Amino acid sequence: MPFLLTAVIWFSLLPAIRQQAASAAPPQGFWLSDGYGDLIHFDGNTLRAYELTAISCIATNTAKRPDNPGSGPPFVFRSGGAVATITPTSDSGTLRLHSDGAASDVILHRIPQMPDLCKQPPPNTPQENYAVFWQIFAEQYPFFALHKVDWRAVDKKMRPMVNSETKPAELFELFRQMIEPLHDAHTGVFAPESKSDFDGWRNDPNHLDDDAWKKAATIIETRYVHGGLQSYCRGQIQFGNVGHQIGYLRLTTFYGYGENDGYDSQLQCLDQSLDAIFGGPKLNGLVIDVRLNEGGDDPLGIEIASRLTQKKYLGYFKVARNNPNLDAPLHFTERQPCWVVPSTIRGFQGKTVLLIGPDTVSAGETFTMALQGREPHVRFIGLNTQGVFSDVLVRALPNGWKIRLPNEVYLTAGGKAFDATGVPPDVRVPFFSGADLQSGRDAALEEAINRLTH
Repeated sequence: MPFLLTAVIWFSLLPAIRQQAASAAPPQGFWLSDGYGDLIHFDGNTLRAYELTAISCIATNTAKRPDNPGSGPPFVFRSGGAVATITPTSDSGTLRLHSDGAASDVILHRIPQMPDLCKQPPPNTPQENYAVFWQIFAEQYPFFALHKVDWRAVDKKMRPMVNSETKPAELFELFRQMIEPLHDAHTGVFAPESKSDFDGWRNDPNHLDDDAWKKAATIIETRYVHGGLQSYCRGQIQFGNVGHQIGYLRLTTFYGYGENDGYDSQLQCLDQSLDAIFGGPKLNGLVIDVRLNEGGDDPLGIEIASRLTQKKYLGYFKVARNNPNLDAPLHFTERQPCWVVPSTIRGFQGKTVLLIGPDTVSAGETFTMALQGREPHVRFIGLNTQGVFSDVLVRALPNGWKIRLPNEVYLTAGGKAFDATGVPPDVRVPFFSGADLQSGRDAALEEAINRLTH
């Protein structure tokens, strides 16, 4: 997954941008993001990132332009395998920051000087760590009402429990209790010194554990696939034939494809795999299986969708929460469109079915959304997806702990979001029940094959 220089994980297509006249000089000075709570300081060829709330400012990452950066714009900054591209706009006080592997940009606005909060780090005390934790969620999390959680009531209950004698294990447990009722798979907290880690999750009676998914994979490969599955991209992509010249494409992640870090390596492996898959024998139909998909980089899903269409269409819009006042009505950044543009290389534009379920998570769900506007219509079979779409915002606490939360919403062309509920199927088919696993049956895949052959 890409790690943006502001410690934000974003998973996009860079939209068309009106640029200023080309200049060899990168931007300078201090810039605030619209939403996200980021302060960016450009100093020569160095980019320094800070995470802001109303009560804190924490320095995070530093990135630099390459030794031979070229003339620019755009201006590229690198930190390890992470790449951030800065593009000027027609407004001299506005920049666009794009992270490789993200499905949108972050808009930056110039400010005259560094905020006073950033002139010294916040104290590392239990009370301050609690205060920053609560404040980050209060300013960034958009789904309290959706999950029926009163964040101020949580604070009223929990804050008195924290004092100077609160031990790290006690503080971690308190944080877990605060966010667990959200049942949000994009929320979490990590304490590196103890390796304590907690991730939220929406309970679902159809969720399968690892052993059940291993049995399910065996059933698919031995009962339905003819001639076995061909693996690509370190096993994250698999392809085979389920009879009647129907292809079966299983996608278990949208990350970890390439041998090297960085989005370019992932994209190169995906493109080579799709060339091989769609360059094989002619297909009469295609089943894409994302019932077990852990998410990753949204643009990789857009790339696959581009191989399945002959007509440009909107995949989805993205917005981010940008009002830090917990008591005010929610407000979001301007919508950024993510388009699916037909690929000029090998693909498949025929009848397609997508298998989905509660273990279809994050980028697996944005990929599902990206197929909604495809023509001819892709029929979704299975169960609702998990219901988490936003890129994961990763924030630091004064003690070095990391917290995770969503701050974005993905929208259909009609403005509909599927957070918490998940994307629904066209045809609801429960799959891999205890009885199915025992008998060796995949009811959803059978329904897909039947729909494509009749």
